[in-house]
Amino acid sequence: MSSPEKDASQVAVDQKSVGSVVEFKDPAQLEKRFSLWSTCALQYSLICSPLALGTFLSTVIGVGGSPVLIYGFILSATMSLIICCSLAELASAYPHSSAQVHWTYCLAPKAYKRVLSFASGILSCAGWIFACISSTYVASMFILALAQIYHPDYVPKNWHYYLVYVAIIVAGYLINVFFVVILPYMIDVLVAIINFATLFVIITLLIKSDPKQSAKFVFKNIINETGWSSNGVVFFLGLLPSIASVCLFDGAAHMTDEIAEPERNIPLVMVISNSVSAVVALFAAIVYMFCIVSMDNLSVPLGGQPIVQLMYDSFSSKTLTTIGVLCFIFTFVGSSFTYYTSTSRLIWSFSKSKGLPFGTYFGRVSQTLKTPVYALTFVTLICAILGTMIMGSSTALYAVLGSAMVCVNLSYVPPIMCLLTRSKFSMSPYVRFDNQDSSVAAVLKEGKSLPYFSLGKLGMPLNIISVLWICFIMIWLNFPIYYPVSTASMNYACVVLGCTGIFGLAVWLFYSAKHFDHDVDSKHIL
Repeated sequence: MSSPEKDASQVAVDQKSVGSVVEFKDPAQLEKRFSLWSTCALQYSLICSPLALGTFLSTVIGVGGSPVLIYGFILSATMSLIICCSLAELASAYPHSSAQVHWTYCLAPKAYKRVLSFASGILSCAGWIFACISSTYVASMFILALAQIYHPDYVPKNWHYYLVYVAIIVAGYLINVFFVVILPYMIDVLVAIINFATLFVIITLLIKSDPKQSAKFVFKNIINETGWSSNGVVFFLGLLPSIASVCLFDGAAHMTDEIAEPERNIPLVMVISNSVSAVVALFAAIVYMFCIVSMDNLSVPLGGQPIVQLMYDSFSSKTLTTIGVLCFIFTFVGSSFTYYTSTSRLIWSFSKSKGLPFGTYFGRVSQTLKTPVYALTFVTLICAILGTMIMGSSTALYAVLGSAMVCVNLSYVPPIMCLLTRSKFSMSPYVRFDNQDSSVAAVLKEGKSLPYFSLGKLGMPLNIISVLWICFIMIWLNFPIYYPVSTASMNYACVVLGCTGIFGLAVWLFYSAKHFDHDVDSKHIL
């Protein structure tokens, strides 16, 4: 039964009929500021694949070399796009800004709806927060790398990186809170910068680098400096750059409440932006490999960024290198701002369902600013706190950075598996998305009884491939890269995943078990 009406400036509270759960309905709403193409721009700028791939070059060199990067990227990008299509179909059938949380809740068996959707939400939130930290830290590295180009004697201290890191976070917070109305236009500019940067770096590398590597080096010679004797093991260890360069497919889905006709547009955004990213990144990877001038220099790159060292060695010009580095700075700083946007929408939506403590605050939208200020504040503070690892243990820091892909990919498994089990692994798209349970009805195209974006009979096999691939790469994303394994070379991503699980369990036991109840009809639509 709904509560009595209150003043519009207050938050109306509805007492639901399930237990003692109280749902807080926020009268403020997110505005539909984004179009199909501006949302594509946001998703594309989130991962900026062709440029992001350049940040992994030092890892690639010793872990399989160029062939592992090229062939591993083809395999990984193909599988990633299959996952993307599986999620796009779910986003079309069940459009919601909480994405995995909502999809899982709609599709899971009644007895497991709450716990599975909560688990998916915790993993997703953790993964996106880790991704925010990663993108911001990389941006700070590019800024200080530029300083090193002009001051070779300057050796950045850890606290220097942290100060730049915090400055980027604060700038992103201010833009997302007070200037969100211009964010779509900023994203359009960011995409233009990414495209210019990609063309500039690729063309200039092809023109200026001399001598270039041979086709044998690029496509055949495997370089194994990991200590593992099997090249097969090295091949899968070398997939991380590829996995991290075509990822975060749910980013667009978190913008569901800010785009018209999300059941049509969000799936298109996911498929278009990630497909373009994959194709352009593959071309960029081949060019990077051909244009490596000094292998040794990439092992200890300028400013800690191998792509900066590659440009410095190949361009033989401070001016050209400066232009290239500035492009990377604008790209990764701008990309960090879009990470805060998507992550805050996820936190906001998950909090509305009491998935996190203080959900009545994090789940609000400012009536004046029309943006989730509390969620943005939470993301800013948690990134600033976790970012203090920059000044401490590098092992812990890189474990957190590497855990972004682990947590986010794992969060995709529950909704896809629930769809498979709900439909009893049927190949019929009509069975997969029937509306027998009206409380979790899928949004279907009128007259076709299918989602606007439907995989048809390919849905079931593509879903199975997605789940199997995610489970498979979880092994390698947590696997030690170097052998023999020591405390210094250990891959601690599994430890971070375990800590995330413990945190999630604690939140569930002490708060969410009593309060979490996702409302499938909860939307902020104008």
